[in-house]
Amino acid sequence: MSHIILEVRNIIKDFPGTRALNDVDFNLVKGEVHAVIGENGAGKSTLMKIICGDYIKTSGKIFIDGKETDIKSPSDSLGLGIRMIYQELENLQKLSVAENIFLGKLPKYKKAPFWLNSGNLKNESRKILKRLSLDINPSEKLSNLSVGVQQLVEVAKALSADLKILIMDEPTSSLNQKETEQLFTIIEQLKKEGISIIYISHRLKEVINVSDRISILRDGKNVGTFEKKDFDEDEIIKLMIGKTLKTASKQDYSTSEKVLSIKNFNINRRIFNFDLDLYKGEILGISGLAGSGKEELMRAFFGLWPGKADEIMINGKAAKIKSPKDALKQHVAYLPEERKLQSLFLELPIRSNFSVLWIHRVLKKFFIDGRKEKKVVEEYIKKLRVKVSNMDYPISSLSGGNQQKAIISRLLMISPGIMILNDPTRGVDVGSKEEIHNIIYELAKNGASVIFSSSEIPEVCNVSNRVLVLSRGKLINQFSGEDVNVDNILTAASKTDVKR
Repeated sequence: MSHIILEVRNIIKDFPGTRALNDVDFNLVKGEVHAVIGENGAGKSTLMKIICGDYIKTSGKIFIDGKETDIKSPSDSLGLGIRMIYQELENLQKLSVAENIFLGKLPKYKKAPFWLNSGNLKNESRKILKRLSLDINPSEKLSNLSVGVQQLVEVAKALSADLKILIMDEPTSSLNQKETEQLFTIIEQLKKEGISIIYISHRLKEVINVSDRISILRDGKNVGTFEKKDFDEDEIIKLMIGKTLKTASKQDYSTSEKVLSIKNFNINRRIFNFDLDLYKGEILGISGLAGSGKEELMRAFFGLWPGKADEIMINGKAAKIKSPKDALKQHVAYLPEERKLQSLFLELPIRSNFSVLWIHRVLKKFFIDGRKEKKVVEEYIKKLRVKVSNMDYPISSLSGGNQQKAIISRLLMISPGIMILNDPTRGVDVGSKEEIHNIIYELAKNGASVIFSSSEIPEVCNVSNRVLVLSRGKLINQFSGEDVNVDNILTAASKTDVKR
């Protein structure tokens, strides 16, 4: 029989006013990848936080190697060989790769325990990096590495101690295709070493590819566990969302009316001689591989990154966008790719996170009409199906996907003419992704224009009416109609002979 290294039985977790987990059973076999999937708010994060000691279960039992264990703190979990790599990386940017790998357990000299043994630190870091086939200089400052490489360093960090169970939360959300393949190779290596992995991701095809078993949570319950031979994508989706998923077909509401025109736009050493025209009702995709400049470009459109243009015209009038304030005055709204770092006020109430831009527009004489605010927020909570037990709780109490819906609601509440959406479905489940796509189509139908970017090229193709492709900071091609497909975009984005 396979050796069960972790088992949870009848786990219940109650929060004020809600039951997050209801009698959940789950087990993990040594050397397997067991995916845990479900809609946002299904209970995945809560279950993982109980296993990691961040939350204490209300009732139920946890067994490690067949012995009942009471995990009451993160230190208890770490002592049992359990590590978790979070979607929002928890590292120290100004320290070196080696210092991050051994954070909290830096090697010291035996005869001088207050002094760091830097030689030993680098040597031990090299051994771990070599074990993972990672060609990274342990002395390199972490901030000099891409987010994707930093994610791989987190795996090395987990291996720096006695590791038995590794929990990965959306591990590929910041990785490009090459880094994703590298991660999958590392996962196979960890399996061979007998390390067990709990894998959490909303990218279902990826989950099916990498997992040995899949468990599905819905409304705080385990509604099914499947072996690899029984994986069926349609059935898994149906169990996740409680119904058959209706995939939205691409809609084209674009007109010939030009709402935005940018001529010869440049960002120092990042974007070169870029031109853009955006039409009313159009969904315009911006695509490119890591390092293409698309992230900087998306931010610059909203005044978050300094750039210069010969001309910017909005609705036929000359405009300047030097800051987000300028953009908002021009009815341009922006959704960033990093919600927690760039968009949320984590300790403020859910209500305030929804209404912050709307209040700015309706505020008069320093007074806020609380009843009107509550009514508007409730309208958008219902409209976007955000799972909220109490809108006065901090927004940090919501799952990642529901936080994303809150940010989208914030933008919809001010009825922008141009929406810049930078990876709007990152970290959301398949059902919520379709809902967000439908919201985008509804915006276009009502005359708004959308600039859309995603880390998933297939999604860019599925949503956009026209796609601009960047490589090394230059616009090298654009596609529309039937030419908007993965092969065309990937071929164009992969060009390396682009002259700047």
